[in-house]
Amino acid sequence: MTRTMRALARRIAPLAAAVVGALLSPIAPSWCVEWAVADHGGALRSAPMSPLLVGLIAGALALGAGAIVLVIVKLLTRKAPPSG
Repeated sequence: MTRTMRALARRIAPLAAAVVGALLSPIAPSWCVEWAVADHGGALRSAPMSPLLVGLIAGALALGAGAIVLVIVKLLTRKAPPSG
């Protein structure tokens, strides 16, 4: 079984590499790639917040949104109290 799989992988690997190369070549041909050397002036020159702070704020907001979704799902799927 392993020999068969290895032989199949050896046959398919060059074909897969050629297909992936053909699919990705129009996206960024090597002769069209240039360095981005734009000088952003104004507010973009120096960031107003550190990247670490932005990441922490984004993480906290994502955690809060997840908690709110869980609370809403819990409220919508709870069983009705037994009528007595």
